[in-house]
Amino acid sequence: MGRVMDGPELLMTRRSIRDYANKEVPEEVLWRILDFCRYAPTSNNSESYYFVVIKNRDICKFLSNLRAEHSEPLANAPMAVAICTDPMKTRRVIEDGCIAAYHFILSAWMCRVGTCWIGGMDRDDVKEKLKIPKEHYISSITPLGYPAEIPEIPPRRNKENIVKFLV
Repeated sequence: MGRVMDGPELLMTRRSIRDYANKEVPEEVLWRILDFCRYAPTSNNSESYYFVVIKNRDICKFLSNLRAEHSEPLANAPMAVAICTDPMKTRRVIEDGCIAAYHFILSAWMCRVGTCWIGGMDRDDVKEKLKIPKEHYISSITPLGYPAEIPEIPPRRNKENIVKFLV
């Protein structure tokens, strides 16, 4: 399965991957990523999130056509994952869903598997296609696969420009 990244490498090298290699993600790697996700924090420890793994290429193509170029990466990845929350378990569906989604994205990158946050998928047509109850919340659907290439690190603001101290 290979070594996982350490914290600084993980946080400083993660990129949105939009182009994927023609290589399947092995089941044991997928399950390792999902196992890491069990530790995502949630409101009141509700564990309200769940993951829908989409291996059906027709469904991935359907999803890729919904948001024009924004959802295009779904078309060329070997699979996608919808990150969802159940409102019967928490009132914080958006917060819990977004935390779980980012936990998934970091867990995947830690295993050297690429993702790309694609929002705007909390829609009835998507829920119907993925057999997700209408009242549940989809925080993100991310493609999942090995990168064909890893984009360069874009310029970042200095830390002094992103922090404000109140004394």
